[in-house]
Amino acid sequence: MKYLSLKSALKQNLFTVLDVKKYFPNETDSSIRIQLSRFAQRGLISKVKRGLYCFDAESIEEFELANKLYQPSYVSLEAALNYYGIIPDIPQSVTSITTTTTKKIENQFGTFLYLKMKQELFWGYESVKTSNESAFLIADRQKALLDFFYIRKIRQIEELRLDTSSLESELYKKYASFFPKWVQQIKLRLGKYSQPHPERA
Repeated sequence: MKYLSLKSALKQNLFTVLDVKKYFPNETDSSIRIQLSRFAQRGLISKVKRGLYCFDAESIEEFELANKLYQPSYVSLEAALNYYGIIPDIPQSVTSITTTTTKKIENQFGTFLYLKMKQELFWGYESVKTSNESAFLIADRQKALLDFFYIRKIRQIEELRLDTSSLESELYKKYASFFPKWVQQIKLRLGKYSQPHPERA
């Protein structure tokens, strides 16, 4: 396997040994790993972690990386809520939902948190295409907010700066029916919640 053949075959920036295997089925896993290691040593590719590489470390999509670092997982909670404009604050880490063990991964690309959710609630996510011919899994607006309430054990939302104007009311109610009663009882209305204005506090 030559580098130019690899670069031509793979369109995405971030890739795994399994991705390479799909395009070079006649290569053994061992030979692929050896070749990728040599490419990395020559600076042609960068190693992100064992079995995970990229062509350009500067162009890595944060959410795509979050999916690849720990599977199964989808981006949710604060990261997804900020992505949709539901909360204004930019989170310092990317938080994802997983069905395996809760985990924290820190590397040169940032901090990635994975919070365990029971299998029955591992749904409500979609695939979003990135600018580099790849994609990432992220909770839709309704599920991201419900995950946020459930995982963070939030019962009162009056003090949160939530812009819920983009939520689909019926879909939110449908999703909420699968969560515990205390989540369903959170008084949420379509519109904007904001912290009290300083002059009115």
